[in-house]
Order: sequence, then structure tokens, then C-alpha cells
Amino acid sequence: MLNRRHIRTLVIQSVYSNSIELIDSKSLKTYISHSSSISLDLLYCMIDLIKEINIYFNNLESKKFSCPFISKNPYFFFFNKLSPKNFKRNNVINWDLNLNYIIELQDDLIELNKKYIDSSSNDNLGFFIDSYSNLIAQSNLLHDFFEDQNINWVNDLPYVNSFIVNNIEKVDIQNSDSFGLPNLHDYQDEIEFGQELLSKVVKEYDNLKEHLVGRTPNWESDRIAKIDYIILITSLAELLYFPSIPTKVSLNEYIEIAKEFSSPSSGKFVNGVIDNIVKDLTNKGLIVKKGRGLMS
Repeated sequence: MLNRRHIRTLVIQSVYSNSIELIDSKSLKTYISHSSSISLDLLYCMIDLIKEINIYFNNLESKKFSCPFISKNPYFFFFNKLSPKNFKRNNVINWDLNLNYIIELQDDLIELNKKYIDSSSNDNLGFFIDSYSNLIAQSNLLHDFFEDQNINWVNDLPYVNSFIVNNIEKVDIQNSDSFGLPNLHDYQDEIEFGQELLSKVVKEYDNLKEHLVGRTPNWESDRIAKIDYIILITSLAELLYFPSIPTKVSLNEYIEIAKEFSSPSSGKFVNGVIDNIVKDLTNKGLIVKKGRGLMS
């Protein structure tokens, strides 16, 4: 679930949410690890929500009402078998005390259940993916609730939702281990990359800022959106201090991050600024890439 792009966004969030001067060297060692742990907390909260939806609709079952694509769906029930291993949760949501978020989904889930019954479908997996992707993951009420719990969870949600859908498609519903519940140890390489990247941004912040002077035509630094400025700074740190990562990979990653987390025009802005800086710094010998298939 935690890939390099996700880790890059955690670094950007960390710098965006804190004054550089207040991030001390001791904090650097745990910052990304803690942020990654919070991201995994959201995954487990979503799994708990799926469990609670299954329980809720089972409790509604009666002679007059049935919603079998939820209450009897083996893919919904599958999540009842899941529990984190070797991972200590920091945030746990008691969905039994927050049933209004499930009740808000109830009518749409019942309508989708009816649609599948009317079409004589027996596609339990298709129903689960349909209901999760188009109803649960799209709920504005849930979105706002998660943001209230932790503001960074809003950015984590797409990664969590993709992880759940991609993994449920591949599971053996008789084997709970086939879902592959993650813990922090699974992402040690990614976390170490994030910690090193954050460390470079913090320690080299003034030098990185110097590289941007005069590189943003028609824009003074105080007029550039703060998030765009931090994306530029972070991308420069990666380009300059991570010789094994190809320049094109770094450029593409930060352009996409800018599009997703700032504004539609930010990707074009970041692309234009960084592209010119890369050409200049490469010619000066400041950007050097080493490794198979890389320019040295």
C-alpha cells in the first residue's frame, strides 16, 4: 500500500504542516515512520467499517427484508476474518458508535442489491467492488469524517481504497492470509527512503531555495502557492541527492503529485520550472545519476 509516491506525499505533507525550523534531527528519524503508521491505521479503520456494514445488514435481516449481496456475501464476510498482525494501531474507530455513516449508505446499498437481484446476477465479488468503489469510497460524509479524525487521511484514502479493491480481487476467500495485511516492516525500504528525503529537505532547505531564485518567471516566492513551492523544493532534493533514481522518474512523480494535491495547473507549472532547472544543473554537473541505464 505504501509506495514511493505515497511516501513522497508524506514528506511533502510533513514539510507543509510544520515549520522547517521546528523539525529537529531527532524527529527526522521517526517522522515518516509515524506518518506511515497513521496511513496503515486508516486501512484498518476501513476494514473495520466493512465488517460493521456486514454486521449491520445481518441485523436487519427478517422475513420481510433481505439484502443478501451484503449479509450473505462471502467477500463482505471475508473481512470479519482479518485482524492486524505485528502492527500496533494508534487510531481505532468504534463504528458501532458511528452508525450514522452506515445508515447514510443504507438506501444506496439496498438499491444496488436490488439491481443485482433483478439482473439475476450471482456476482458477489462484482457487487462488493461496485458497492465499495462507487458508494462507500465516494461518500462525502465519510470523507469529511475521516478528515476530522486526521487531516492527512484525506490524502491516504485513494491509496487505501486502491489497496482494498486490488487485493480483494485476488483473495482466496477460504484463506484469510491471502489478503496480505501489511505492517510497517513490509515497507521498511520505502520508509527509509522517505526519512532520507525528508532529512535532505530539512538540512538543505536554504540551499534548495537558492536553486529556485529567478527560476519562477513572473512569480515571487511569496506568491507561489505554498504546496507548489514545497513540491518544487522536495523534487529538487530528490534530483540532487538521490543519484540512483532516474531524473525522468522524479520529474513524472512530482508532476503527478502536483496535479493531484494542488491544482490542475500546478502540474504544468512544476513541470516548466523543474525542467529548466534540471537542464541547468545537469550542465553544471550538480545532477549526476549513477547505476544501470543512468547517465553518469
